[in-house]
Amino acid sequence: MRNWRGYGLFALVSVLLLVVAPLVLPPFRLDELAKYLCFAIAALGIGLAWGQGGMLTLGQGVFFGLGGYAMAMYLKIQDAGGDLPDFMIWSGVEELPALWEPFRNPVIALAAVIVVPVAVAVLLGTL
Repeated sequence: MRNWRGYGLFALVSVLLLVVAPLVLPPFRLDELAKYLCFAIAALGIGLAWGQGGMLTLGQGVFFGLGGYAMAMYLKIQDAGGDLPDFMIWSGVEELPALWEPFRNPVIALAAVIVVPVAVAVLLGTL
């Protein structure tokens, strides 16, 4: 019975965060909530590996950072209206580099957020 109570509480909080929060929170607070939830995912992973598995995880931030960097590339292009991001203009870059070109597409960017960290983890795990 106790497990079901925990699952019900989890479902209730999830519905509140995913459905109610976007309707009642102003954009700034909603952005903050999204950032906190992203950091909570990373923290839960560290807590699970360290607390349950007894492993000290020093490299987990690399994979979190790779996914964040991939998403930031897409967001920076969108913020520039599809043109060159401002820091590239300041640096004298005249056209979008080939590495950045696929990040114009949101589907490819979202896939890269998952695929790039997984690929690096597989490569490092294989070594």
